Amino acid sequence: MNTQPVITPANEAAAPAITTEKTATAAAPCPQRPFPLVEPDYTAKRPRDLSAFAAALAAFTPERAAAMDALLTGKTIVEVQKLLFDGALTSVDLVTYYVDRIQRYDVGRLNAVLELNPQALADAAAADAARASNAGTGALLGIPVLIKDNIATVGMHTTAGAYALKDWMPARDAFLVQQLRAEGTIILGKTNLSEWANYVDPCMPSGFSTLGGQTRNPYGPHETYGSSSGSGVATGANLATVAVGSETSGSLIQPARVNSVVGLRPSLGLVSRDYVVPLAPFVDTPGPMGRSVTDVALLLNALSGVDANDPTTAATAALAGTDFTLYLSLDEARKVRVGVVEPNAFVAKVFPAIQPALEASLGRAATPEELMEVASPLLLPSIGALPKEAIAGLTAQGIEYVVIDDATLPPEIDTAWSLVKDGFKFGIADFFAAVGDTAPIHSVADIVAINQEDLANRAPYSQRYIEESASSATTPEEYAASVAAAQAAANAWLSTVLEQNGVDILVYNAFYATNAGGAGIPALTVPAGLDPNGRPQGIILAGPYLSDPQLIAVGYALEQALKGRVEPDLDATIQQIQAVTGKQT
Repeated sequence: MNTQPVITPANEAAAPAITTEKTATAAAPCPQRPFPLVEPDYTAKRPRDLSAFAAALAAFTPERAAAMDALLTGKTIVEVQKLLFDGALTSVDLVTYYVDRIQRYDVGRLNAVLELNPQALADAAAADAARASNAGTGALLGIPVLIKDNIATVGMHTTAGAYALKDWMPARDAFLVQQLRAEGTIILGKTNLSEWANYVDPCMPSGFSTLGGQTRNPYGPHETYGSSSGSGVATGANLATVAVGSETSGSLIQPARVNSVVGLRPSLGLVSRDYVVPLAPFVDTPGPMGRSVTDVALLLNALSGVDANDPTTAATAALAGTDFTLYLSLDEARKVRVGVVEPNAFVAKVFPAIQPALEASLGRAATPEELMEVASPLLLPSIGALPKEAIAGLTAQGIEYVVIDDATLPPEIDTAWSLVKDGFKFGIADFFAAVGDTAPIHSVADIVAINQEDLANRAPYSQRYIEESASSATTPEEYAASVAAAQAAANAWLSTVLEQNGVDILVYNAFYATNAGGAGIPALTVPAGLDPNGRPQGIILAGPYLSDPQLIAVGYALEQALKGRVEPDLDATIQQIQAVTGKQT
């Protein structure tokens, strides 16, 4: 859930704190915090354990690391597989390479990886043996993947970043993890996240969890956004080949966008939610993240499937068995008519909201340039790249498009946030009831009670969202009726926009992309370079239910035209982090 309540541009732009409607629980605006964010003074952060890799790391020289950097940077899974089958490297090499990067850049710095799989090297050796004997030839054989830590994975903890789940090690894998293992994928470890999918307290920063600490952007002093912050940062920083995140409302596409990677929120049910710790089950979905649309398509092939444990997957049967790589095609993209939404009305609303506070701080009237500078951190999460980048890419690839003024769109809707409080309460109760006697908790009230025993160390930013959820008096029947109404509204909104403009999919800002998510629709973000402040930008595509192949086709076309993925300068970013935080670990 992308519930960051306060825009805190800090050293990106001198700006007053701007509080949104999602801070309704707060007695006062949340304090501004400069990026890169310093962790609170608390004791519950879980130490990273790299002991299973000690021997491999000791033998992995800086020269070998540099050689593998040169070999792997910018490579897709297809190209990495060719290197593996040609004998230029092994899966054991790949795992060691990524763990070395995690040791150098992540532990106590970016904080994207919460836990490593102690069996990863053994799994890599098994993949190498299978490849050598021709016993395995799958597209993901021997490819390391990181899994968001709300997805149940045998042999590791599954915690949602929360102290209340710190000791839980599930007895079985989530369906999607089973799918990955069947493909020969190496589960490298678990990624940090905004705790409980960013639903703890209005003043908790995105990217923070009690067990994982504060995730930081590899591109410099910028936001991470979303709750899949660890998956986005790890992918952007080359800490694994690909990663799996999850989304409720913006929590996958937003961190993908601000980390210069590709992220797909699939149609609801295309990827099973089985054994994924929920926030709001009626919109929750896992999804793939990679450094290219090719990698996302390949990962989606492995993740998707009909699962008896998640009845929603039956609704996606029309895409069962689809090879999404067949849509990595300009011919497929040119079959799609795209609506490009210009955010004129949206921008016009932002300026009046910030102008009084800015002019009070300046002591004079603000210029349009000053207003845009201050608004930029607020606009970027909502708009993504400006439409001109999308139009340039579509034009270059010969894809038909229509420009849509957002003033002509139906009224704004929110089909997720207002229902999260009750979705979390009912979802947690149902999830851990299914876990049974080994469940570490049984209700949101249990989380509140466990944290209250030592609030400063178990919920250092407090837990007002969780408390509100625990105290909600909404009945299951009332919640179900609200969900049905929200889904109907989201479907009607999207259908109206598509039909009125005669388009198949949209390029539009993240506000609409996330709030229309109540319809269970897919969204894809594709890198579009960096803005003048060095922050990654992305173009966000969204379409009707089961339009995932069309999004992949157009996303691939834009990717090939714009070549917008930019590699981060991690050494420079780590210096910035250490200058602010010291040698924090």
